[in-house]
Amino acid sequence: MDQELAHALATIGEIPPIPEVASRVMTAVSEPSTSADDLRQIIEIDPSIAARILRVANSSMYGFRRRVDTLRHAITLLGFRSVESTVLAASLRDVFQNFGLGEKLLWEHSTLTGVVAGKLATYGEIDIDRETAFTAGLLHDIGKVALSNVYRKRYALVMNRTYNEGVSFVEAEREEFGFDHTVLGSHVAETWQLPAALVSTIRHHHQPLSRYAEHPTEHDPLIALTSVATRVCTRLGLGRRGPIEDVDVTTAPGWELLGLTHDDVDPVLELAEEEAKDAEGLFG
Repeated sequence: MDQELAHALATIGEIPPIPEVASRVMTAVSEPSTSADDLRQIIEIDPSIAARILRVANSSMYGFRRRVDTLRHAITLLGFRSVESTVLAASLRDVFQNFGLGEKLLWEHSTLTGVVAGKLATYGEIDIDRETAFTAGLLHDIGKVALSNVYRKRYALVMNRTYNEGVSFVEAEREEFGFDHTVLGSHVAETWQLPAALVSTIRHHHQPLSRYAEHPTEHDPLIALTSVATRVCTRLGLGRRGPIEDVDVTTAPGWELLGLTHDDVDPVLELAEEEAKDAEGLFG
């Protein structure tokens, strides 16, 4: 194993564990006997997360006709899986040990990739659970958070090259460390005991299209959707300093696997941009 990777893995313990409220909500949602009041009691411990859930419930993303004034009402209307996704998104920021401009852009990109993935989960012939898609998009770059936490100064150089020189994160990370965020991110996901589908998505969302044919798995549609969502967000400049017009979303690993063609480019970009605008500020 590469020495840099071995060191990073050895220091994973320095990475904050998944936030307590998020962990408790994930456990509760997995229990069939959990009620809306059970979730409310967990969430109301953190007033900031409770406020975000109310903000989401009253947002144009869901379009409920009447104002939602109580946490219990919001949980009932949104559904447990949507509440779980919202709590994860609201908690992700706490995983960063430092939160400068670069980390803020990483967080925005991850959050909006989740939003876009959730929206595209039922686009055209795509048929993926919306909340699973949201969570996969949200956590796909958790390895970047780990690298930023363990190697803050060196990762600042990676971010500088990416944001200012147009070098991809994967390329800059491999040149700096000898490995990239997908490798470390999948180990973090395993440490957090996340489902296999999420671990696989975090590990493979930058893999070339040939991987799907050579090593097919049941998680391929989710991986493909995440790869498309993150490429779309990069093209639109979500979590970047502005749109990157020369990014070709049709070359995203998984574009063809999802049955998408060149005719889908404009509709997908428009749908993603609209959903991202609706979600702006909801999780911050």
